[in-house]
Amino acid sequence: MKLEFITKNLRKISVLILVLSIGYFGYTKFFSKANATEVLSDDKTKFRISDEIQKSHPFSLVYLEEKGLEEELQLPGTVSYDMNNVAKVGSRVSGRLQQIFVKEGDYVKKGTALASLQSVELGATEANYLKSRARLEALKVQADRAKDLYERKVTSAKEYEMSLMDYKTVKAEMETSRNALENLGLNEVEISNLEQGKYNSKNLFIRTPISGSVTVREAIIGQAVNARDNLFTVADLNVLWINLEVYEKDLSVIGIGNEAKVIPIGSKSEPLKARVSHVGDIIDPIKKTAEIRLEVRSPRGKLRPGQSVSATVVGAMVESTQNKPKVLPESCIHKIEGENYVFVRNGDGSFTAKKIVLGKNYDSWIEVVSGLESGEAVVNEGSFVLKSEFLKL
Repeated sequence: MKLEFITKNLRKISVLILVLSIGYFGYTKFFSKANATEVLSDDKTKFRISDEIQKSHPFSLVYLEEKGLEEELQLPGTVSYDMNNVAKVGSRVSGRLQQIFVKEGDYVKKGTALASLQSVELGATEANYLKSRARLEALKVQADRAKDLYERKVTSAKEYEMSLMDYKTVKAEMETSRNALENLGLNEVEISNLEQGKYNSKNLFIRTPISGSVTVREAIIGQAVNARDNLFTVADLNVLWINLEVYEKDLSVIGIGNEAKVIPIGSKSEPLKARVSHVGDIIDPIKKTAEIRLEVRSPRGKLRPGQSVSATVVGAMVESTQNKPKVLPESCIHKIEGENYVFVRNGDGSFTAKKIVLGKNYDSWIEVVSGLESGEAVVNEGSFVLKSEFLKL
């Protein structure tokens, strides 16, 4: 009885295995056939893929088109300061430097003191101001008293006018002296302290007129300086200029606002975006070139004044129809065994792998020189699937 039970179970298991095997091999055969890629030409360039693959990977089509593309000029250049954002800082009076507060590489804000100095000229200007101010206070008292006496008809109008004139004259002298102090670099707080006897002329501060980095320091403690000496260079390195020279034959395609890409010589970093901010009006009679200037924003630490760069400047649109290249998006072109291919969709739903010859590269577009006719439907999105199937053939 037990043996009979085991025998029946073995039969059931055998039948089940047979059914599953038939189903598996049948499904595999059907699925493989449904997903097979069919070759339609002797050279295997024309083929058909299954409907299942096409449903899973939708295709988009593009066509050869004539496109007015922008010409590019590649030029060597040199980085320089943005002349609108650089300052040569020095003393406005003769004197001797007492302290230096910054070093090269420091970032300073507008109005920051870079150094201090002692100056005889400053002392004389301060003394003139204080004298004029003291005299003005005395003459104001006299002028007010003369006005009161004149209104009470104690003194004549002439005496009152003479007193008022003396007051106005000294007032003008004091204002001139105050302006001189401001021109020498004193601010409102320092002048106020001077009036109160708190300010020491040894502490005349040399301040930066702009915010930026200290790129040059030529000041030394104890150094005698005058108004002609440049002691510091402060520059905003977030904005720099690139100076280039362009041959006159290429000037017609360059205009203010054109885009450019800048790469430091020997650098492997990503190009920095720039734009043309100036095109020179004068042609050098010997070199036959004109100067153009690029403006680069926010490159701090990536570019340095004096550095050599390679700049690619995008020029004007090509207007002539005969010069307009026929192009395709770069994304639909594939490299196979060292050759460039595209996949063309045929009218019967099949595909053909076509070898093409390429020309210039324009960002995301590539010129097609030969191998493709206008009006042929080229697969763009989904072309990687066709490449995969083509490589299996």
